[in-house]
Amino acid sequence: MPIYSISPIAAGVALVGAGVIAVVPPAQSGGAVSGITLTSGEAQDGAIQDVVIDIVRHGQRMPPFNDVITPSPDHPGPPLSDLGVQQAQAVADKLHDELGDHVAGIFSGQAIRDMDTAAPFADLEHMTTQILSGLNEIDSGIYAGQPIASLAGFLYQFTPMLWTLFGLVLAPIPGSIEDPNGVVMDQNFTGAVNAMYSAAMANPVVSDNGDITAVAFNNEADIAAWVALNVKNPDISLLLPLTLQTMFANDDGSPMLPNTGIVQIEGNPTDGWTLVSWNGIAVPEDPGLLTKLIMDVRDLITTPQVAAWNLYQALLGGDATTIGDALQAGLHDISATFLGFPEAVFNDITDALSNLGAADASGSALADLLALV
Repeated sequence: MPIYSISPIAAGVALVGAGVIAVVPPAQSGGAVSGITLTSGEAQDGAIQDVVIDIVRHGQRMPPFNDVITPSPDHPGPPLSDLGVQQAQAVADKLHDELGDHVAGIFSGQAIRDMDTAAPFADLEHMTTQILSGLNEIDSGIYAGQPIASLAGFLYQFTPMLWTLFGLVLAPIPGSIEDPNGVVMDQNFTGAVNAMYSAAMANPVVSDNGDITAVAFNNEADIAAWVALNVKNPDISLLLPLTLQTMFANDDGSPMLPNTGIVQIEGNPTDGWTLVSWNGIAVPEDPGLLTKLIMDVRDLITTPQVAAWNLYQALLGGDATTIGDALQAGLHDISATFLGFPEAVFNDITDALSNLGAADASGSALADLLALV
């Protein structure tokens, strides 16, 4: 049986200081070799080391819970159905075939369905599943237990869309304790991602895919929301139609990310993250002009909200130093975003125009330009 290690996010982040676990001489071929432990934190060319994180949605929940919104909070929640158990084993076999016996870490949210989906893969890898609260599903608040195919279900799923597409990250989920708004959700999930990166740097083995790879098991709504808010290349043409289909779905096996669907990201906390694939669909590294401009405008909208929330939290604490730091940081972020907006838009447009001369990119760049007319 797998062992579950409950640890706060801060403990995972602290792993970055752990340094090198083991130093192995490089292979003579110069290529990546699975099972080798790399130097922690820095690639051979001096750049910050990238890692791959495979984020896996849990298997099907036991009926009738697969037809209703998750509890508030989502843990421990219901177990997997018989089909969900089969799905967990199937995705474990798939991941093991792709990654082999060497992964940098296995992580899960606190819900039973997350841990039970992770268990077969942890068994195959002979590893401990590390539990991170930041991987929990978005706290459903007053919508908990309501049918997915209902007005409550629609509102619960519409709220993350307000965060991601419209940038209204302070839009609340009434009654939610763990994720009262998109700012908190994003901070929680980002903390978990940072912890996974730090853990991978403390155990930087190369998987059979040639990359340092960590695997996380959690939930659809928070995966989709965090990815849309944070990756450099959110594919709106892919994610928006899936989001709209999901909002009118009847159960949790929705088209946004089916049970045991995998989202793959690559990068590091300093340089940012790139969406590599969504449920097996490769995502272009360049999101296109229209998406970039939408992200520029969204940054203008979200930055003041994040600053306001952080200042509000500091005021609740009552510490003058913390309040001053929050105010200073917020003003800095807001001014940097607003002053940098014209340059960001200019750079995005000039980059798109420069791509018009490249035969392999001219079609998409021209389409982006025409879409703005």
